[in-house]
Amino acid sequence: MDQFINKFEESVQSTFGVDVKAYDEIVGYKNATFYLSWALSTIIAFMVVRWLFGSSSARLPKREARPVGVSPASKGTGPTIECVNPATGKLMGTVKALKADEVKQTLEAARIAQAEWAETSFAERKQVLQDFIDMFIKYEKEIVESSMRDTGKTRFEATFGEILTSCEKLRYLINYGEDALKTQKRRVPMLMGTKSARLEYHPLGVIGIIIPWNYPVHSIISAAAAAIFSGNAALVKVSEWSTYSKVLFEQLIREVLAKRGHNPDLIQLLPGMGETGEALVRSGVDKILFIGSPATGKRVMKAASDNLTPVILELGGKDPMIVFDDVDLDWAMGIVQRGCFINLGQNCISSERVFVHERVYDKFAKSLADLINSLKQGPPESGQVDFGSMTMPAQVDKVEHLVNTAIKEGAKCLAGGKRHPEHKVGHFFMPTVLANVTEKMTIFNEEAFGPVATLVKFSNEDDLVRMVNGTAFGLGCSILTSDLARAERIGKRVQTGMLTINDYGASYLVQDLPFGGCKESGFGRFNGPEGLRGFSREVSVLTDRFGIKTPVPRLIRYPIDPAAVGIIRQAIFMIYQAGVFNKIRAAISFTSQAIRNPKLLM
Repeated sequence: MDQFINKFEESVQSTFGVDVKAYDEIVGYKNATFYLSWALSTIIAFMVVRWLFGSSSARLPKREARPVGVSPASKGTGPTIECVNPATGKLMGTVKALKADEVKQTLEAARIAQAEWAETSFAERKQVLQDFIDMFIKYEKEIVESSMRDTGKTRFEATFGEILTSCEKLRYLINYGEDALKTQKRRVPMLMGTKSARLEYHPLGVIGIIIPWNYPVHSIISAAAAAIFSGNAALVKVSEWSTYSKVLFEQLIREVLAKRGHNPDLIQLLPGMGETGEALVRSGVDKILFIGSPATGKRVMKAASDNLTPVILELGGKDPMIVFDDVDLDWAMGIVQRGCFINLGQNCISSERVFVHERVYDKFAKSLADLINSLKQGPPESGQVDFGSMTMPAQVDKVEHLVNTAIKEGAKCLAGGKRHPEHKVGHFFMPTVLANVTEKMTIFNEEAFGPVATLVKFSNEDDLVRMVNGTAFGLGCSILTSDLARAERIGKRVQTGMLTINDYGASYLVQDLPFGGCKESGFGRFNGPEGLRGFSREVSVLTDRFGIKTPVPRLIRYPIDPAAVGIIRQAIFMIYQAGVFNKIRAAISFTSQAIRNPKLLM
């Protein structure tokens, strides 16, 4: 037995990196080995049972593979888009934008594909989504590197932000998406007891999706997967600043669909500038999801109104991160630095405003600045770096302007604050820490969408809440404190769509939670059941409960009998009037009138 245990320990340590003996002091050496072996055996048994009895592949229809073909979205004849690596300045290739009439052609192809796809079962849709996960795993390196070259982000940011989040979104849809779209029973009033009511979720048709450049792969699959799982087709307009990824990713998506015998035009990636996006909004798609700036979102909403096309708008933010004085600062630092500088701050839920309690403000500011000053920035393909480049040249200009303006208005620069002097080629703005920021400064109110942490001092809750709510945005908020009751109390007063306590951004990995904001951060939700239902047409169904046609009583037929009003009045009083004696009196009057006019109830 001891020999078996020793071999088991060695196997566990080599495979999982877990030192079983390390648990000796906690639960005892033999107990630790037993518990770990029991847990692994349970997991393996569960996987075997699920494979044997949970697979629905035998029930899936057999479809012949289709030709992958060329996407209608890849046949553009519009202006040339130059795909330039923002970290090196090197040209990677060119893509032709789609003209307005060519956008219409993609819609026509999508409608044909969607008509077929709408007839598929959830089991078939799950199968395709699992194929997408397999695709991410198989081509992980190629997808990561295409994102790195497209955006200038590091390998870590691409792996975490493109691969992990995409796989988790797909896993959630496979396991729980069907539950969100199941038919729901609804209550009927007593007067209609012979009827049954339900709510069904039907496909809308074709969803138009306009995504930004910060996560060029994940943004595609996150929205498109939810759209097709709901039975729709997806037309995804990709950003002209991150079009390079489209070429590889579109081919991979088409191969997955075609191999399973589905029309590969179900998901199309549309290249182009603003004109292409506007053409998509006006094309006649059944709904628009737009992710971008408030200014562009307003133009999208205005254009969509011409056809009364419904929209979901996710328009960025100026998210607050609140640090109270009762937390361990080293722990808080690990959360704040990710909140401010994840993807070099090019993130809609980036913590652009860090509110720090006055008792720990100076120590916190120095620690954050020391950390950021010690990190390395450079072209991701040159080796291991903590930060890559920004993606969009105009965004570098904006960040530079906001930082310089803040310093002129009285802010103190503790780290960064300028373009990187060692990297003349590429869009490198140094991660920046600004102290002494106040609510009157420009950078407090305008979204930077770049690597800038602005530190704001606070002393009491009322002033804190006023400042936190003092911008036009309301996307997310993070609160760091050891007092959970205080976090909940403050959170209820914050005008936000998402609240995270003692963490940052973790809610996005909880795909059961909807994602979205309020105020100028937009409206509508994606992710979670709400996101799937937002891509669906809600259909209210009322039918006979027992399969027997309910006769229409003479009471409500034309011509109206003079006694009908009196009977209906007493029915109203009997059902809705407050007070037991009032109800009894109305019931007696109703019964009396019904006896005198029995034909009206037949």
